Amino acid sequence: MDYEFSIDELGRPRAKFSMGAEAVGRWFSEELSDDLQQINQLIELVETLERDEISNYQQSGKEFQLRLNRNEIEVVALVLGLDIDEELPEDTNLYDVESYAGCGLPDFKQALLSWQSFVSS
Repeated sequence: MDYEFSIDELGRPRAKFSMGAEAVGRWFSEELSDDLQQINQLIELVETLERDEISNYQQSGKEFQLRLNRNEIEVVALVLGLDIDEELPEDTNLYDVESYAGCGLPDFKQALLSWQSFVSS
C-alpha cells in the first residue's frame, strides 16, 4: 500500500493512498487529521490487537467508521449504511471507491506511525 502526505492550502495535513485504499487516505485526512492524542491512542490499540489482548475494535467518526481486528482494518463511510432509493434503474452501480477500503493491520500500523511522524514535525 503506497501513500503520500502533504499539507493543503489551509495548512491541514492530507493523506493520499494508492488506488483501492483511497478511503483510508480520506479517513487519515478527515477523521484523524493532526490529533496526536488520537493517533497515539490508535497506535496503542493496534499494539493491543497485536498482543491478542483484544480481538476487535470499532470507532465511528463524523464520516467514517474504523473497524480493526487482529489481521486487518476496514474504513467504511457511514453513508454506505444508509438505505438507497429503491427506484434506481436496474444495473445501476454506485461509485463507492472512496467510501470503503481495507488493509492488513501491519500496513495500517506502519502508515499510522508515518502519519504520526509527519504531523508532529
